[in-house]
Amino acid sequence: MVSCDETKLELVPVKGKGGGKEESVVFVEQFVKEVCDFSSQYGSNISISYTAYNIAGNPSKFPDYGDFPQAFVMRTYGKWWDEARSRLIDYMPQNNESPVSHDYIDVEYYQEVYPIRVSVYETYNPGSVVRIWARDGSGQWFQLWKGPPQVVPPKPRIFSPPLQLCNFKTKMLRLEFNHSLLDYYTELDAVLLIGTAELILPHVGFQNRSLSILLRELGGTGSNKQDIHNLTPDYLKVNQDLKALKNNLHKHCVLYKSKVTDKVPKGKLAAKLGLHCHYVPPIEEAFNSLQQFLQEEFPKLIRDINRSSINSIAADSDLSPCSSNIDHKTCGSFSVLPDETLLKILNNLDLRSLCRCCKVNRHFNNIARDALLYTSLNLKPYWYCIDATALHNLVPRCQYLQRLDLSWCGNYDAISSQDFVDFLQNCGNLIMHLRLNCCRFVNDFVIREISQICENLKELCLRNCTEITNSGFSELGRLQVLERLELYRTNIETNNLCTILRKNSNIRHLNLAGMHDRLNMDKVAIEIANSCPKLESIDFWKSQTLTPQGVRALTHCVHLREVDFGWCSGMGIAGDSLRALLISCRNLEKVFLTALRGLTDRDLEPLLLCQRLQQLDVMGARSLTHDIFLRFLLCCPHLKMMDLSFCDGISDVKVQEWRQLYPHVSIKKSFQASVNSFT
Repeated sequence: MVSCDETKLELVPVKGKGGGKEESVVFVEQFVKEVCDFSSQYGSNISISYTAYNIAGNPSKFPDYGDFPQAFVMRTYGKWWDEARSRLIDYMPQNNESPVSHDYIDVEYYQEVYPIRVSVYETYNPGSVVRIWARDGSGQWFQLWKGPPQVVPPKPRIFSPPLQLCNFKTKMLRLEFNHSLLDYYTELDAVLLIGTAELILPHVGFQNRSLSILLRELGGTGSNKQDIHNLTPDYLKVNQDLKALKNNLHKHCVLYKSKVTDKVPKGKLAAKLGLHCHYVPPIEEAFNSLQQFLQEEFPKLIRDINRSSINSIAADSDLSPCSSNIDHKTCGSFSVLPDETLLKILNNLDLRSLCRCCKVNRHFNNIARDALLYTSLNLKPYWYCIDATALHNLVPRCQYLQRLDLSWCGNYDAISSQDFVDFLQNCGNLIMHLRLNCCRFVNDFVIREISQICENLKELCLRNCTEITNSGFSELGRLQVLERLELYRTNIETNNLCTILRKNSNIRHLNLAGMHDRLNMDKVAIEIANSCPKLESIDFWKSQTLTPQGVRALTHCVHLREVDFGWCSGMGIAGDSLRALLISCRNLEKVFLTALRGLTDRDLEPLLLCQRLQQLDVMGARSLTHDIFLRFLLCCPHLKMMDLSFCDGISDVKVQEWRQLYPHVSIKKSFQASVNSFT
């Protein structure tokens, strides 16, 4: 087991000034001071509407329910983005813990406290919060809570899940989100952190000393105990259990002072990946994973092995369906299996289990470190414990590395630019797919090294990598075989982007969302038309400089399957340019025209001929009529989703009628509410 922060706990009886009655502890309640980091936001950098920074401060809309620009909203919802052709496919899906996190936000508070409660104020489509983390003073993260996404009734709520005991003070939290069950965008108004200056625990013997269980028994939260959705119907009473605990602390709890005596050592890779801040699961988990795989999947593998050897292998490993008479003393032996078979088995294990297998014996140690098991590496699920030491220990195993996902990793100085470059210089020559989304260590120096070392790079994802300047992006002109380039919310400028496009004619997926007025999108669109004939998806979301001229240029990209022109206000009344694009691109599957107010039925008519159309977003188009949407429902057999929110010409009654007649199509209709939803 790995040694983490060892906390010496000393019981402190708290006496009043008269030396008699014990005092109650002070509960510190604080809303977010500032937003430190986030993975996506629906808002833009030049506006306050729907941005991550709206989560700071006191609630501004709760307890109202509805779609409000004063809330924090993320970019995606539901299953639609995961079904699109442009979706990112996990390199190493077995690494992902269930549920997979799609987004995150890091928030900081004014005062360090021992966390007692985290309350998330959800004002629209609640249910996407799946993890809450706390960060200590040395940069270690500890998971306070984890749970599945929920399908929640359309009501506001203060979501306060039961927290694990945290024996250090914190003033930084991370919330992770999974949008897969959301019917529409979720919106968050605020996040309240309640904690204490001293550590409190229930008396010895109380159900594993769980403070959350004690608070639930004290009741008075304003919720119905039978309400699994925690809808907080009486939000004014939401923290009455804390008041009850505070007034009777000496009856239920003891107060501790904490003194950190040891720090987390820089352990080996197995230790880092086994780290769950204060607990390392037993090595038997690796055996269990292997055994489960052997029982369920191994019969498929042995069909590829010479038929004459199947009986002996199956007999020795107790896998044969006729092995009921085998001596069980020999069951479970892996020594008789050829290394090739063991590699096939281990290739299905997650990285944490592979690291633990190294501790089984010398033979397993050699096999589990084989470089063939590390051609694809997804470290995103381990963002909380991946640092320079972990990267260094991975180097000997990654000599054949082709796919690397370091998204979300290395922030807050856990990995420096030099650390990553050192790793890249040792393991980067064969990398063809590289994802560095939301990595703060990515700067001009890193980009220069990537362009020199990863000459065969086909995929480069740099979402939210805001430390790269235009000088750094100029280095990407060296690359010539890119097929995917994602630059959401980066600082690239027009000339450098056009140079990259000119040298990479094989680009199929291009994400330029969130650029606003930084780029001359018409010039970029013309370069795309001239240089990227294979383009399948283009994301221009919130690119204000795209005009009908740029849209018309894209008519040459006849292989387009997805276009996102959402909030491209420069398009104005798209008119014949949009019609020309829709006529030329008959294979369109996803078309987002969000907030193009002047759209008319005539503009969209050519899209009726796109028989593969699956997703259509025309939110905020005020002039569209019932007729055009009924035609889409009748003429597009693969249609799965239509967003008609804030389309003034479409009545709620008609939407309800269509939902009943066409249940296979998810029809979205958002709304704004200005009344208290609890009344």
